[in-house]
Amino acid sequence: MVDRATKEGSPAAVGQTTTEPGLSLVAGSPAAAAVRYPLWLQALTMGLVYALLAWLSVALSRQPGQIANIWYANAAATALLVLQPRAHWPWLLLTVALANALVNSGWGDGWVMSLAFVPSNLLEVALAAALLQRAGSRAATLNAVSPLLRMLLLGALLPQLAGASLAALGFSLLGLGTALTMWLSWFESSVVGAMATLVLALLLLDQPWAQTRSTLRDPRLWLWLALSLAAALLCLTHLPFPFVYLGLPLLATALLLDLLAVALLAWLVSLTVAVSLVSGAFVPPPVTADWQYAYVHLACAAALVPPQLLAAAIAALRDSHGRLLQRKSELRRANEGLQQFVRIASHDLREPLNSIEQFTGLVLGDHGAQLPEQAQRWLGLVQDEAQRMRGLLDDVLQYAQVRQHALPAPQSVALDDVVQLALQRLAARVQACAGQVQVASPLPAVLGDAPLLTLVLQNLLGNALKFQPAGQRPQVSVSASVAAGWVELLVADNGIGIAAADSAKLFQPFHRLHRRAEFSGSGLGLALCQQIAQAHGGSLTVRSIPGQGSRFSLRLPVG
Repeated sequence: MVDRATKEGSPAAVGQTTTEPGLSLVAGSPAAAAVRYPLWLQALTMGLVYALLAWLSVALSRQPGQIANIWYANAAATALLVLQPRAHWPWLLLTVALANALVNSGWGDGWVMSLAFVPSNLLEVALAAALLQRAGSRAATLNAVSPLLRMLLLGALLPQLAGASLAALGFSLLGLGTALTMWLSWFESSVVGAMATLVLALLLLDQPWAQTRSTLRDPRLWLWLALSLAAALLCLTHLPFPFVYLGLPLLATALLLDLLAVALLAWLVSLTVAVSLVSGAFVPPPVTADWQYAYVHLACAAALVPPQLLAAAIAALRDSHGRLLQRKSELRRANEGLQQFVRIASHDLREPLNSIEQFTGLVLGDHGAQLPEQAQRWLGLVQDEAQRMRGLLDDVLQYAQVRQHALPAPQSVALDDVVQLALQRLAARVQACAGQVQVASPLPAVLGDAPLLTLVLQNLLGNALKFQPAGQRPQVSVSASVAAGWVELLVADNGIGIAAADSAKLFQPFHRLHRRAEFSGSGLGLALCQQIAQAHGGSLTVRSIPGQGSRFSLRLPVG
């Protein structure tokens, strides 16, 4: 956006990591279709596209008394070039050079003037394409903020610095203008043109045509296009700070549509700004120096770039959401397999275990006196191991069922009833060890599932009775407190205690802290308790001192 010099200089495009013959193109994209055509036809197409955009940019910039315009051609050329193997670049760049010179000559420049524009434009296009190819910038990578920012930096900012510097030096040596004025004019219009065109050009060329067609067929695109252009014209003609409002419709589009739709609207809005400047519909504020025109370009870029970044961020979120849904589906299938295992385990495995235990008992009961002592001992071991295996199977089934099933709707559960039911199930064990269990009644009510909470209390109380030094009488206490909508249920004992280093391992499935010869169990009881506590939205923690007992804290919502 500036004077006639402004017209020449804006690259941009999209990148590619692969370079030469192995260049990979997206199936179904226009770029992939173009490789089937001979190089001369591709070069001719590139020349025509470049000439059309260059003519549009020159037409908008060469209006008497107008300051600003946007150079679109280099960004489109860069996008075309970056998708080609580098062996084709010389011919394609030659086409760009001819198109550039012909367009400038057609507007009345002499051949010397027309050719003076060529080196800087070629430098921008080639440098931008090389940087983007090396960075691997492709349409598929633009659905995230970081790759999009990297592409704009490498394709719409750094090459323009080089192109503007070369143009300023060349025109200064030819005596065609001051270096600073030329540099600013070239750089500003080139950057804004690239910011407006680069993303759109790469998406149109590199993403599958079916995806592009889907976007173009969306009626919301045309609705927001009309609203965006109308808002742009209204802001430019009636509002004192129009660029503040130009991006609002684009931001709204980013929330509803994809990046291609936003890029297309951004390009059309930039064209609307240029036309408004040329026609006099928008009169920029007065300036006292040429460099102050940079404010206009900066404001225009600030209106065009953030919506594209927002669209990329939302696209990344959508991709993440899609991956999460896919992962959820995979987990659901895995859970279905687990449910099938649970069904098999609960029927097919339990039945032979019961048979082993029952027939072993029958042999010992009916023929034990006739068997040698060693045979009796071996059969007794078989029976004990079958009982242990059944207990382990029960624990595994309980653990799997709790993990795979959601809790029923929470209800108010009286902890007094839960504790008493758990003690009834443990009555034989309490009597066998002469244990003493004190319950500080009344206990508060909690929100949850009564059967699962009974299972938790049964495990906690059972462990308190079991993990005792030899010959010591277990003393267990159950109490509770209420604070800030939560109940803290404490189960304390005088047992062997737990070392601090082992506390983190205590709730891991199948992790045992003692040998089976010392204390029986599957290693699943506390893991199951913690799983149930977390399913209720609460927690299970432990504080313990070796040799002085343990104190388990079950935190549950108040009922």
